[in-house]
Amino acid sequence: MTAGKKTILLSILLWALPVLLHAQFKSNINDTTVNAKLVTLGYTFQLPLGDMADRFGPGNNLGAGFYFKLPYNLLLGVEANYLFGGNVREDTMLNYLYTDAGGLIGIDGYYETVFLFERGTAFWAKVGKIIPVVNSNPNSGLTLLAGAGFIQHRIKLSSPNSTLPNILNDYSKGYDRLSNGFALSQYVGFTHLDKRRLVNFNIGIEVMEGFTKSRRDWNFDQMQKDESKRLDILIGFKLAWILPFYGKGEERMYTF
Repeated sequence: MTAGKKTILLSILLWALPVLLHAQFKSNINDTTVNAKLVTLGYTFQLPLGDMADRFGPGNNLGAGFYFKLPYNLLLGVEANYLFGGNVREDTMLNYLYTDAGGLIGIDGYYETVFLFERGTAFWAKVGKIIPVVNSNPNSGLTLLAGAGFIQHRIKLSSPNSTLPNILNDYSKGYDRLSNGFALSQYVGFTHLDKRRLVNFNIGIEVMEGFTKSRRDWNFDQMQKDESKRLDILIGFKLAWILPFYGKGEERMYTF
């Protein structure tokens, strides 16, 4: 074979090789599940039920998680949530401090306003599975998750001018209704892992049940310790962005 023919043949092979590899990798991702590490950042709009509904109205939840996507699309991971909102229904704890005119007077002699907010945290260990939908990417599909962990919530009292020292700082502990305890969670939704790693997300419904109780020794307004056991339920619509990290082989399959 002459040098010219060898050069032409080599050029054809170099041109065809990427095309053949592309087709092979595309076929693999269309019919093969891959392992990955998934970082998630999400937002949940939550509605309270049970004892939680007596204390708070609709609220918000920001979450971050880290998951291992294992063989057979099994999921194993941890997640942390920050709960917040401005709809507090249990808002009578300061009523006994009001003047006859219906206000709170600060140390400067002027009326002061107090704002109430929902604040909370939750930490989870979770396990689940992605169930591929027919004729779709086998790494995407119906997603089921179950979790166990810890949930805590309280009422934050805020005085704009800080002229009410008897309800702020350490004194706020007598009014903030701090509660926490063991919790469970369930999630059903859809996970999409894009073949080109451009758009990755999950969306679905999440339910949390907290078996909590008050952690304060004394409620000033009630003149007693709250010994009751609570069932705090939150049901939410969740949307999360996913940042996937693949192994070397899996990364090549998703690059094209």
